[in-house]
Amino acid sequence: MWGVFIFAYQYSVIGGDRRQEILLKELREKASCIRFGVGTQGDKAVSLELAVSLAENLLLPIPMCKGNRINIQQQDIVVTKEDVLKYLKKGQRVFAGCMDKVWSERAKEKGVACYDYMEEKSIAIYNSIATAEGTIAEILLSYPRNLHGIKVMVLGYGICAKTLAAKLRGLSAKVCIAARSEHALMEAYANGYCKIRLEKISEVIGEYPLIINTIPARVVTRKELESVDKEVEIYEIASFPYGVDIDTANELGITVRICPSLPAKYAPISSAEILKQYILEKTGGNV
Repeated sequence: MWGVFIFAYQYSVIGGDRRQEILLKELREKASCIRFGVGTQGDKAVSLELAVSLAENLLLPIPMCKGNRINIQQQDIVVTKEDVLKYLKKGQRVFAGCMDKVWSERAKEKGVACYDYMEEKSIAIYNSIATAEGTIAEILLSYPRNLHGIKVMVLGYGICAKTLAAKLRGLSAKVCIAARSEHALMEAYANGYCKIRLEKISEVIGEYPLIINTIPARVVTRKELESVDKEVEIYEIASFPYGVDIDTANELGITVRICPSLPAKYAPISSAEILKQYILEKTGGNV
């Protein structure tokens, strides 16, 4: 065991979605695991304190939080990130996605190692594949037109946006990339996409019947929403607090489809497998 504490379990799986359930199932085959707020099989912690304090490795959700709350989908359980921090012990490891920077620094001050899945490039790239495929699945299920030949504006040009744009172009959509960075815009242009500076999208956004946001910060405000075509559909695939002003969109009667945790919805087994490989690498591969 690592550190001054003796832990009863190797892994504690806390909250999350289908990925976490599959991860728990996989790890339980050869390792000691406890769970809290996720799944129905295996040892269940009767309290958050036990779920956190009894295990050497804590596996938190992707994303870790919704606001200040840990992303636990069981509605009768409410846990804040401060609650988890309170019970952490020196020598533990915490794994999560989109980890709060301030929170992780405070955890490190307690002698806890923190691993953010989304800061591991291989996981981010793999996650972008499932996210892109899931986004297209959502569009095909709800959008009333063919993607072939449709003008699509993708907001952002990070890892997810790059993969998504490539797959949309593979379906013969006409993709425009909106980004702030000149480097990102030139890369998009070099890859054959139309490009526009993010701060100028209100000038052309009305020409695009399909808009997909990948930026987890407010970039589509009232100004932009008042410029869109009223028949537009906007797909929000960024994490909370999102990039689209949802309240204003609702007020204006604009369709915004919030699409959370697409890898968990469309590729939970594949997503859990890549997380398991990463966890085993960081914990010594003892499963």
